Amino acid sequence: MTEAQQKLLTEQYDSLPYPRIPIEELPTNNYKSLFIDDLTTSYYLYQQKVINPHNQIILDVGCGSGWTTLNLAFANPHAKIVAIDLSQNSLDFARKRLDYHNIKNVEFHQIAMENIHQLGYQYNYINCEDVLYFSSDPVKSLKALQSVLKLDGIIRGDFHSYYQRFYYYQSQELFRCLGLFDSNPDDFEIEVVAETIKNLQPHTILKRNTGSLFNNENIDLTSDKTKQSILMNHLIQDDKGFTIPQIFELLNQSNLAFLSMVNWRQWDVRDLFKDRENIPTVWEFVLENASEAEKLHLFELLHPCHRLIDFWCVNNNTIISIQSPSTWSKNDWQNAIIHLHPQFKYSVIKEDLLNSIRQQNPWEVSKYITLPTLNPVYISSSQSALLLFLWDQSRTFEELVNYWLKIQPINLLTSQAKTIIEAQDEVIGLVQKLEIFLYLLVEKTNTIN
Repeated sequence: MTEAQQKLLTEQYDSLPYPRIPIEELPTNNYKSLFIDDLTTSYYLYQQKVINPHNQIILDVGCGSGWTTLNLAFANPHAKIVAIDLSQNSLDFARKRLDYHNIKNVEFHQIAMENIHQLGYQYNYINCEDVLYFSSDPVKSLKALQSVLKLDGIIRGDFHSYYQRFYYYQSQELFRCLGLFDSNPDDFEIEVVAETIKNLQPHTILKRNTGSLFNNENIDLTSDKTKQSILMNHLIQDDKGFTIPQIFELLNQSNLAFLSMVNWRQWDVRDLFKDRENIPTVWEFVLENASEAEKLHLFELLHPCHRLIDFWCVNNNTIISIQSPSTWSKNDWQNAIIHLHPQFKYSVIKEDLLNSIRQQNPWEVSKYITLPTLNPVYISSSQSALLLFLWDQSRTFEELVNYWLKIQPINLLTSQAKTIIEAQDEVIGLVQKLEIFLYLLVEKTNTIN
C-alpha cells in the first residue's frame, strides 16, 4: 500500500472506527465468532489436537475498534494478544474497549502490517480480518505475516469475493468518476450516494443489486450504522475483489498453504444440487478428481453467495494427513481422549442441556454453534447426559464407555444388559456424529503434548 493510500484509508477509519459496536457490549452470546476465534477450532482442523490457549501469542491485524480483539480474548483465555492498526483513533477506541472489560493481556501498536517484524514476536495465530483486500501488494502483505508466524502457526485471512461484490465494485467506480474518492469520503459523499441510488429507476441494475438499503424512504443518514454501510460498500477506499484461483496463487507465492475455509460447511458444491447424493454423472467424475481449490472455484462460479472468502492457512509443507475417526480401529479408540469443544461451556448452554435431560427431550446440539452444519443436529436426552459428563473435563474413551453403561445399562431391543462391545459401538457412533461438526474433539493419546 502506498503512503497516499495508507493516508486515505487511515483518515476513513479515524473518522469512523470500525465496527461501531458499543464499548460495553460483550461477545458472550456471539457463539459463532467465539467458535471461529477459539484456537481450538483451527488447530484441531490442522493437527487433530486440542490446543491450550494459555501463553499462546495472537496477532490481531487491523484491530479497528477492538471488537475482534475482545472476541479473541474471550475465546482464548490467558493468551497474549498483540493488536495493530494504522488508525490511532481506532486504537484508542480499542484500548478503551479492552480496559472497560478489564482485559489486561493485550498490547496495542500503531504500525503497518508490512512492519510487524519490528515488534519482535513470533505468533501462534494471526487474525487478519477485513484487511488483505485493501493491500496494493497482497503477496508482500502475506509474506509479512508468514515471516512472523511460528512453524506450526495458523493465519486467518480473508479477501472480498470478486463475484459476490461485483456490483459494489461497479458502484465504487461510478462514484469514483463523480469525484467522491478524491479525498476521504464524509457526510457530503454519503448523501450523494444515497440521493443517487434513491432516485434511480427501480429496474436499474445498479439499484437492484446494491440499493436495498435505500428502499426505506425514511433512511437516517446520520446514524453510524447507515454511514458505516455506505462507506464500507459504496465508498470504501482501495477495495478489491478476488477469486479462489487468485487467492490460492497468492498463498503459493507467499510460502503458505490453504488449510480450510472458516465457514467450510457452506462451501460444499454438492449442497447446490437438489439431491446432493444424486448429482449429474459428469459432476461426480469432476468432483472425484478435483483439487480443493478447484472444488471451491466451482462453488463460487455456481453460487457466489459469500461476501468474504474467509480462510485459514499455514506454513507451506506443514499440513499433515489427518485420519478421520470414522476410519479408526478399536485399538485407536482405546487410546483416545474425548473433549467437548470449549465454546460449549457456557452456563446458558449447560442449563439448556440440563432442561433437555430433565424433560427427557431431544437436545439440539447445533442450536448455539450453527457454523459447522446446514441443518439442526439433535441427540437424545440420554446422549445429552453423556455430554454433561464431558463438561468439566475431558475423558478417556474407556471412561466414557463405563459412564454410558451406568446410565444406559440395558439393550432396549433385547432387554438384556448391554455388553461392553455394544456400549463401545454406541459411544463411537455418537462421538463420530458430533466430531464431524467439531462439537466433540478426539485425540489419540500418543499425539497429545
